[in-house]
Amino acid sequence: MAAARFLFHTLTRNGVRGSRTLSRSISSSIEAVKEESVAAAQEETVVEYVEDDLKSRIFRLRLPKRSVTNVLEKWVGEGRAIPLSDLRSISRDLRRSRRFKHALEVSNLYPLSIRSGFVP
Repeated sequence: MAAARFLFHTLTRNGVRGSRTLSRSISSSIEAVKEESVAAAQEETVVEYVEDDLKSRIFRLRLPKRSVTNVLEKWVGEGRAIPLSDLRSISRDLRRSRRFKHALEVSNLYPLSIRSGFVP
C-alpha cells in the first residue's frame, strides 16, 4: 500500500513539473498496446484459416436455419471424402452441444452416404 502511495505521489509530482513528458509516455504506451493487439488479431485470423476440417465448418454454422447438408455437399464437391466414423463423431458432438437439428441432419445422412459415395 505504501509503495502504491509513493508511486502515485511521484507520478503526480512529475506530472505537474513535466506534464508533456507524462502525456507522451502514456500516449506512446497506448500506441504500443494498439500495435500489439493488431498484430495478435492478425495472427488469430491466420490460425482460423489454417484449421479447415469438416467438423470446424459444421460447428461454424451457429444458426439452426443453416443447413449442414450444404456444407457436406460443398466438402464432397471439393473432392474430399467423408468417412462414416467422422459423421458419427460430428453428430455426437453436435448432440452434446445441444444442436439437435444439425445432429439430426448429419445422422440422416448415414444411409445416403453409403449409397451415394460420401464415404471413401
